[in-house]
Amino acid sequence: MKARIVILASVFLLVFNLAIPTTVLSENGPPKPKEWKGKGEKIEFQSLPTLTIRDFLLGKKPNREITIWGTLSFPANAAEKKVPAVVILHGMGGISDIEEHWIEVINSMGIATFMVDSNWARRKCKKDNKFKKAIPWCAAVNRGMNRVIDAYGALKLLSSHPRIDPKNIGCIGMSLGARGCLYLNVKRFQKMWGTPGMDFAASVPMYPPCNVMFKDDDEITDTPIRIHVGDLDTYFPVDSCVNYVARLKAKGKDVDIKVYPDTHHGFEATISGKKSMKIKGHNDGRCYYEENHSLPVAEMAPDDVAILSQVGFNEWYQSASDKDKKKIFKRLKMRHKMGWRLPQFQHDKSCVSKSQTIKYNKVASEENEKLVREFFTNTLIK
Repeated sequence: MKARIVILASVFLLVFNLAIPTTVLSENGPPKPKEWKGKGEKIEFQSLPTLTIRDFLLGKKPNREITIWGTLSFPANAAEKKVPAVVILHGMGGISDIEEHWIEVINSMGIATFMVDSNWARRKCKKDNKFKKAIPWCAAVNRGMNRVIDAYGALKLLSSHPRIDPKNIGCIGMSLGARGCLYLNVKRFQKMWGTPGMDFAASVPMYPPCNVMFKDDDEITDTPIRIHVGDLDTYFPVDSCVNYVARLKAKGKDVDIKVYPDTHHGFEATISGKKSMKIKGHNDGRCYYEENHSLPVAEMAPDDVAILSQVGFNEWYQSASDKDKKKIFKRLKMRHKMGWRLPQFQHDKSCVSKSQTIKYNKVASEENEKLVREFFTNTLIK
């Protein structure tokens, strides 16, 4: 058997794509966050504090590191050396039943799991990073890109583990964690934040937000990538992932996407026994953004962290009236003055929604598990 490591990331994007930092959870919302203490060996490793997307994209490293951890669990039938492993990266809301579902599935294949907790060590991210205001886990500031850094840290750690094959490391992710799982394959990010010579061998992002076009994001490694999304997902435009896959395929990359019919976000398992959750709050996940180094424009604050703009912003800015500009930038400056550090600029709110759905789908879950098992078997265990 050829041993490999896979990185798996979780559900709970929740309010990940907020344009304004206000969120109200319904009675059917997710449980309150707490530190996850699952079975296995807790192993600490070094990562970085919460970065703004601007600092991440500019490669601006802070002058300090933080200690985070993961829980390594080997299945009972695992060999003593060079066994496959899965590193699990959760989404915004932390480790949930969905992560535990994947731990059980992956362990049943004779593959070890490494459940990384990217949240708990950063639970005071607002204070630690001197953000005046921020939504939980400072998600609007970072939008999941810290998961890229955490994945590289986990890769470095596991590469030296005596029971793990350092030459065989891959990635699978869900939701906010899936964004990290997907974009860690971008050579530009790998060069800035990864370890030279350490590559991932497989990637299966589950419903990743693909609604930002980053500079050179079609220049990726040769890692096989399989994306899974539901056609009813309201946290990002599903066609943004379809279009991204088309761009990567045009470059000759081994990438594909599976779109499940009648399927929402977080479809693999129930959460605390709940089959469906309604998440209320302002969410711009269906908007399209791009990395825009022409920002900030004159009307923005000098220390604004915005580096993403809605697609079409430059054209809008050139033709917009002074009255329209004043209206848009007044709102932006107001949020900035209040202390919100938002990395994206939005000029068209027609893509904003006010209610999102997380819903288990038994049919999609069973098909998804089958496909993921086949992919792991064919690429990681052969």
